[in-house]
Amino acid sequence: MSVNNSSSFIRPEEFWRRLGLQAGQRVVHLGSGAGFYLIPAAKIVGQSGSVIGVDVMTHLLSESENRAQREQVAGVIHTVRADLEKNQGSTLPAGNADWVLVANILHQSDPAKILTEAKRLIKPNGRVVVVVWDVVATPLGPPAGQRFSKETMLSIAQTVGLSLVKDFAPSPYHYSLVLKVTGKSAE
Repeated sequence: MSVNNSSSFIRPEEFWRRLGLQAGQRVVHLGSGAGFYLIPAAKIVGQSGSVIGVDVMTHLLSESENRAQREQVAGVIHTVRADLEKNQGSTLPAGNADWVLVANILHQSDPAKILTEAKRLIKPNGRVVVVVWDVVATPLGPPAGQRFSKETMLSIAQTVGLSLVKDFAPSPYHYSLVLKVTGKSAE
């Protein structure tokens, strides 16, 4: 993914296209917030796909729904209020998502619990995509002491049965891991 300059931030449409998101696919975003990634994903998957935003904060889910309405993708985006640190916390059915996104929330939660839920949700050949604030000093994001190194995040992923397909830097401030269920083909 190209970044024009050091002040660039993640461009969610470019992010999804780089990953290979396609029309008709199902995306679940755990910790979706106000929908930064939801709207671009909905535009790509179209009416034949679906995008589900899961968050514990009702006002952020309402903002996602309002944005979806304004962007004319309300029929594609659905939201669920849930506590992701509980067992099967999203309340969504298992094995039903092509992509599960976990972006910028692992510094404020239990990463193993969140990744376990993400793993539960993906189809057998689905992918979990993790976006994490890099441990280097950045002008944005959480304090450095709350961030995880790529090595630590990979270790946590392996502990819950996920393995690395690829990694990349979606911005100068983040790293991203594309994960699959351990033992599944990399396709």
